[in-house]
Amino acid sequence: MNPTVVLTGRPGGTTHLSVEALSHLPPELRLIGGLAVLCRVGVPHRATVDLDALTRDLDGFDPALQRLALSTTGGGQYVMPGQLDLDVIDVSPDSAEQLVAVLAAEGPLSPLELAVVGHTWAHDTATPVTITVVDESGAPLISGVERLVASTAGLVAMKATTVPLRASSKPEKRASDLYDLARLLVNATGADELRAAPRVLADDVLASLQGWFVDPRGRDRTYREIRRFDTAGLDLDDVADAVGDLAADLAADLADDPADDPAG
Repeated sequence: MNPTVVLTGRPGGTTHLSVEALSHLPPELRLIGGLAVLCRVGVPHRATVDLDALTRDLDGFDPALQRLALSTTGGGQYVMPGQLDLDVIDVSPDSAEQLVAVLAAEGPLSPLELAVVGHTWAHDTATPVTITVVDESGAPLISGVERLVASTAGLVAMKATTVPLRASSKPEKRASDLYDLARLLVNATGADELRAAPRVLADDVLASLQGWFVDPRGRDRTYREIRRFDTAGLDLDDVADAVGDLAADLAADLADDPADDPAG
């Protein structure tokens, strides 16, 4: 049986409309973004006003998405009923492991290539979740929406490889990704599943997390960046401890299987 997530929202509010729109999308799409983080964190999180998804072979789904959308600008961008923006990212037809094998043959992976691998791995490790939205009194607004949702580890990998690509002209996007990462690391389960990712991806993600949440200078900058969000209950010491646990998991995995070491 799929795990069930119960979200609270107002009738006709963003959460209600987002899950309503989600219920009509092709089931092959994998949910990412703020709503996916909310599903994994399971506690009140930052508001989200759009939908983000991953798919393979977007061209095959585009006609169906255009029929559902109010408008579209192409390139995987649609405006859905309720004036919700839907962004669909088309991932590689190859698996993350196959991508790494091909890209690594040309030399060290660039940040953009790591992001491509991260998105592909997040797509392929998504798991089914049943989503229900209730109002403040507990009355159901929409029930039993079954969707594939990026796992905690998939979201961590995807966001950690996206932050370095964020343009300086959009600091709010970088800040929201860092905030999401912090909440996922301390409030969700499954980050240790990153040990199943291609080693080059897992190592890059861990190095980034240590730079943002463990290194004193990096953690100070992260704190300044995420202050725009409600940080009550978000202790960066807890986040640093979670990153330390993740580092221990990955180190133990490498010790168990030294052949997994790209340098070995």
